[in-house]
Amino acid sequence: MILGKTSRTNEEFIQIMHALKDVIAIIPKEEYSKFMKEAEKITPDKKDVLYFALALKLRCGIWSNDKKLKTQNKIKIYSTEDLLKNI
Repeated sequence: MILGKTSRTNEEFIQIMHALKDVIAIIPKEEYSKFMKEAEKITPDKKDVLYFALALKLRCGIWSNDKKLKTQNKIKIYSTEDLLKNI
């Protein structure tokens, strides 16, 4: 999906993904699964339950341009525009 949204070649995409592994931590689902029920209650979009559960576990916000996610008040949602204002 990511490759389809960019103008990168397969090789470039693989290089980028390898570089990202150095700065992105993968959190196993077991570590945030206990937050799933609460996340299901608060997320305005059921396809984002995992993101909300992880945000609850980490006590952090979510970066998304999906305006619908801002209709809840438990997790802070940051748009790209919000983040750029703070540079």
